[in-house]
Amino acid sequence: MAGTSRLFRLEEHDYPRLHDLLSPFLPESITILGWFEQHRDAPPVPPIWASFSVAEPAPPLLALFVLGTEIAGYQSRLFCSAEASPGQPTPEQETFVASFVEASLRAAFEYIAETSRTGAFTRESGLIIGSIHEKWHDCLRALPYAGSHSPCRKVVLPPSAARAFAEGASDARLPPGARVTQLRNGDLETVMSYNKIARTTAYVKSRMEQSVCIRAPGPDGEEVPVAWTVVHADSSIGQLHVIEAFQRRGLGSELVRRIVGLRLAKAEEWIVDHPDEPKDMTNGWNVVDVVEGNQEGAGFYGRLEGWEQAWLCSWTMFTAPPSI
Repeated sequence: MAGTSRLFRLEEHDYPRLHDLLSPFLPESITILGWFEQHRDAPPVPPIWASFSVAEPAPPLLALFVLGTEIAGYQSRLFCSAEASPGQPTPEQETFVASFVEASLRAAFEYIAETSRTGAFTRESGLIIGSIHEKWHDCLRALPYAGSHSPCRKVVLPPSAARAFAEGASDARLPPGARVTQLRNGDLETVMSYNKIARTTAYVKSRMEQSVCIRAPGPDGEEVPVAWTVVHADSSIGQLHVIEAFQRRGLGSELVRRIVGLRLAKAEEWIVDHPDEPKDMTNGWNVVDVVEGNQEGAGFYGRLEGWEQAWLCSWTMFTAPPSI
């Protein structure tokens, strides 16, 4: 196989097939199914391109690419079916993925140029593909328009362990006078000031409905956010932060338990109104990304029952391929 350069953009009527096609490849396919889970109740779903027509039987080797939203900085995701297989990738698979990513980047940059409200597109504009499976690090970094990359370790909570983990949450761990809510508009300045990874205020605001915030009385008696986390636009859990004065009290694990519980509750609510659809496109998998080498983060999730270290992935910046 010489690779693929033909793309098929999914139409709205194709979306229901995504779960049937990709759920056998979970948890690796959460890069696509997680995006769909977060957008299926708030159309339009970001553009998704596939290496095959979903109206036909799926080939053994397939790939999909989803372009992130403008408020998420167009941060995108990639999945190839070979990720779920053990062992190193074959040269054929590497050629396939490199060709598919090149075609997807062309489509993505063209889409951004046509639809961006800011009109700030240039050929040098960078686009991040996040959560790239380690199998494709070598073949994609060899592309002439691949730039900086940041490695992370996937840590996963299997569906079989999710409910017991979430039920371990306890108000007894909260500081005196504290309560649990979602993030609010008034919290945005505080949250943004602690961001370790650059994200727009609009993006953080868009994640508030799927957030957990612990509030405690401040020095003047007014309630202030002291710990928070969100479900990201790809269904991963992140942006977890506990302010220094409240660290080492178990609030981090309390946040993770409650955000997993929030995802479980959302799935149960969905199935009530949509009995013929999957209640969760990710089949109940929960994932986080820990920066490789972050011993504190790795140790934190290593102490949480049920969580397992998984594959290495990376966030890589790409500029537009020639002729865009």
